[in-house]
Order: sequence, then structure tokens, then C-alpha cells
Amino acid sequence: MRSGQPGTAVRMLSPDEARRTLEQDGVTLIDVGEPWQLLERGTIAGARNICHTEIAAVAASDPALGDRGHPVILTCGGGGKATRAAQALREIGFSDVAVIEGGCRGWQAAGHELVPVASTEDDPR
Repeated sequence: MRSGQPGTAVRMLSPDEARRTLEQDGVTLIDVGEPWQLLERGTIAGARNICHTEIAAVAASDPALGDRGHPVILTCGGGGKATRAAQALREIGFSDVAVIEGGCRGWQAAGHELVPVASTEDDPR
């Protein structure tokens, strides 16, 4: 994955490009949807859920996200929240952040599967 510079446009990956990239070791996939959204639609296998409203705070304190040069791919339902979350990560120094075009809906439209998400304690329902 190419490195980006703060202030530049968020790099988008087609679902197929994202799938190929995710097959490599060392790439972190984060679904920035709300927990209830993941329960309803599922997510991409291997995705970690960090809500878009909390991404910068979690990334700033989470040891697993300590390397700001580590490649990160973001997704959400349709791509909008992931794009905003990518901008937030870049503002705190992440240099290798990309978003899946169309989010999980784009992933499915490209013929890739979503996996169900088990109920969590964070589920507000």
C-alpha cells in the first residue's frame, strides 16, 4: 500500500484490490460502523470493530495501533463513515490508510461475503 500525506485525499481501494491486500500479512482491517450496524449486516472476515466516532481516541491509545506506518484498511456500510475515519487517522499521523470503495455494500456487490457478527455487550438494543 502506498503511503499518503496528511491533507491529501483518502486513498480508495476497489473491493478486489482490498481483498488482495488483506490476503497479505500485516494489514489491519477495521469496520467503523456502529456495533448494532455490524449485528444487522455483518462485516468482512477478520475486521475489528472500532466505531467511527471513537477511532482517533482508540487509535491514539491502543498498543495494537501504535505503529502509525502500519497499513490500515477501513470499511463501513457504504464508505462514508470510513472515509471520515480515515481522515481522522491521517490527522493523528497514520500514513498508510485506505478505504474500501462502497464499504461492505461494495464488498458484497463485488461478490465477496460478509460474515455474521455475534451479539456484543455494546449492542444498545
